[in-house]
Amino acid sequence: MSMASPETRWSLVVRLQDERDEAAWQEFIAEYEPFLLTYLHRRGLQEADARDVAQQVMTSICQSVANWKPDGKPGAFRRWIATIARHAAIKFLQRKARQPDSGGGTAFLARMNEVADGEDDTAAQQEYQQAVFAWAASQVKDEFRETTWKAFWETLVMHRPIDVVAKELGLSTGAVYMARSRIMARLRIQVAKVLDERGPLLVGGEQT
Repeated sequence: MSMASPETRWSLVVRLQDERDEAAWQEFIAEYEPFLLTYLHRRGLQEADARDVAQQVMTSICQSVANWKPDGKPGAFRRWIATIARHAAIKFLQRKARQPDSGGGTAFLARMNEVADGEDDTAAQQEYQQAVFAWAASQVKDEFRETTWKAFWETLVMHRPIDVVAKELGLSTGAVYMARSRIMARLRIQVAKVLDERGPLLVGGEQT
């Protein structure tokens, strides 16, 4: 899996305010489009619809990024993007619900409207943390032997029992713990190199 660095940098935000800076916009799209698509998929949008709404979100960001200001809290830019995405998804579902062949559009709309802003932000934060972990893992995986990586992945990410995995890989349980510790330390370094935000990693659905 290859994924762009999910960093949130003030320098990039400043560059985005110049709509002529094509390199900045290409960088932004590479970094945030995967997050947007995951966010929209989890709110009931199919692939083609999610991509259409993601394009609308990008257009909205282009039109309003010059007025965006950080609020001093971690993840401010990401939360702003998530809010734009949520409103864009609701508008899309509203249009879909009015169509004769809307199918589940009305149900999707009800679900979206029932999501409180705070709850939605929590979901967005979890999705972002998962994206951060996936990106960091893709960057460091090749630094470790296959057995070492499997010991880490099977026990921490897949939540399989350490003694079972150790036996399968021909390792001691102590070696499995050592593998987990080494890789987690490396992942934290990788994430810290690119993120302005500091916080726990979301590994296998749990914060570490």
